[in-house]
Amino acid sequence: MEEYIKTGSKAMKDIFWIFTIAFLLLFIYNKPKGFDTIYFTLTFPILIYIVYYLHVRLFPLGEIQFIILTSFLTEMGLIIIYRVAPNLLIKQIIWISIGFLLYFISSYILKYYDLLNKLKYGEAIYIVLTIALLVSTLIFGREIGGAKNWLTFGGIYIQPAEIAKIIYIIFLAKYLCNKKKTKHIIILAIITLVIVGIFVLEKDLGMAFLFYATTVLLIFVSTSNLLYTAVGIGLFVLGGLISYFLFWHVRVRIEAWLNPWMDVPGKSYQIVQSLFAIAAGGFFGTGLGMGHPEYIPVVATDFIFSAISEEFGLLGAVAIILAYFVIMYRGIKVALKAKEEFGTLLATGLVSIFSLQVFIIIGGVTKFIPLTGVTLPFVSYGGSSMVTSFVTLGMLNGIALKEEQEDAKFETQY
Repeated sequence: MEEYIKTGSKAMKDIFWIFTIAFLLLFIYNKPKGFDTIYFTLTFPILIYIVYYLHVRLFPLGEIQFIILTSFLTEMGLIIIYRVAPNLLIKQIIWISIGFLLYFISSYILKYYDLLNKLKYGEAIYIVLTIALLVSTLIFGREIGGAKNWLTFGGIYIQPAEIAKIIYIIFLAKYLCNKKKTKHIIILAIITLVIVGIFVLEKDLGMAFLFYATTVLLIFVSTSNLLYTAVGIGLFVLGGLISYFLFWHVRVRIEAWLNPWMDVPGKSYQIVQSLFAIAAGGFFGTGLGMGHPEYIPVVATDFIFSAISEEFGLLGAVAIILAYFVIMYRGIKVALKAKEEFGTLLATGLVSIFSLQVFIIIGGVTKFIPLTGVTLPFVSYGGSSMVTSFVTLGMLNGIALKEEQEDAKFETQY
């Protein structure tokens, strides 16, 4: 255990030095100007060291890798956000602090995750909450960036779909634990299509894909039925074709993906600027403060990966991707170690929706798949996404803690 903690401490020191050197470079290049760089250089490392220390003390059997990797990802996001939109930095640090707090709370609560499965009328409660959150956006929401998926409260923007996706995962895990017959799967398919329909009306294609793909994955994990999976993929293709012909915004996204050079100043402007930025970065990057990420639209949110690729190069981009791969790997291990089916399905759903979100946004900005508006977890600016990403990993950590504690009790008894 001591060697394990020592290795983690070394990783946190490396993260500290990356952050410090990056902010000093921005100060030297005067991008942006101001001595407040020094204050921000001190604030974040203190925060992550406190969080690391608390995790080691409170959850010695937990997934400390989650804290190390999220510290690295959030610091990369802060560096680029300070580079392109310094006015957002303080808000982002506040959201990260709230996220770390909720990580610890969700870790503790999810040690008793079996109570979620035992809740009377749990399935009905979870799905009603999910649909209510999504419908609230449809009725009272505000359209930003082409999608009507935001609620505003006194200047604070909240994306209810981020909260709904966690509740929906709990619903799926509980439902599929007890209901695996064909009639039950058909009912689940109808529920999922209703949810996807709400997202289509809101023009939120990224979330529609997240919810749908996660449902198909969990059905396969729960039933091992290839027919259900094939039907799910078939319905996805059919739905995509229908959406292409019925909805103008879907057609625009697909055409911009197939041929971005067709209308560079117009509907393809975002993806073209993203590709230019990635190409300009090359292998080693232009250097922090030496590129032009300000040319990329909404660079602090949807296209932050493009900015990282430009100034940190392929090496920086690969480092980000590898960090996500390790998080996914640790999440899969948590799912495999869970002794109860509910725990396995819950962990699988959480890691699946997290992984799919990473794939959607990185695939979109690199033109691997059509571009959709989701954030890059822990890196992009945004409160709802940041908080729910931390809660997702906190829940995985809580499931891991429960299994590790039970294993430790078993070893003590025998």
